[in-house]
Amino acid sequence: MGDAGIDGSSSAGAFIVAARRATSLVERVVKPEGLTVDQWLTLEALADAGPLTMSDLASRTMVTGPTLTRVIDRLVATALAYREVDAYDRRRVLVHLSTRGRSAYQRVSAGLTDIEDDVLAQLAEVTTTLVRRGRIDHGSSSGDLTVHTH
Repeated sequence: MGDAGIDGSSSAGAFIVAARRATSLVERVVKPEGLTVDQWLTLEALADAGPLTMSDLASRTMVTGPTLTRVIDRLVATALAYREVDAYDRRRVLVHLSTRGRSAYQRVSAGLTDIEDDVLAQLAEVTTTLVRRGRIDHGSSSGDLTVHTH
């Protein structure tokens, strides 16, 4: 792996590079299932938290409104999720994970478990580099990290 793309980067740049590398690994797992990373994040949020409003999904996935609408439209079109008007507040629409969506979620989750070590290695590489630079240190015996700003 090495520090390629990390040593010369700012701390923020280093984390962005690591995040992109990790995203690339995740894409390799979700793509064969016909999903994008945003669709996967949405399925995961629905699997973890049950029916959610669009604003709850946006908060959990960090996907913006217009993009999230397209993501949900696609998940509904492929029968992985469905929309339902909230019985208690008809102004709210809840998005649910369908049975088919839960099956897809479980299959992809299994594949992601297989690459977890690689994803964590991407983040560990950045953290190690920043520790070497003196930008982060282990400030306490609890293992908490302290970030130094300049």
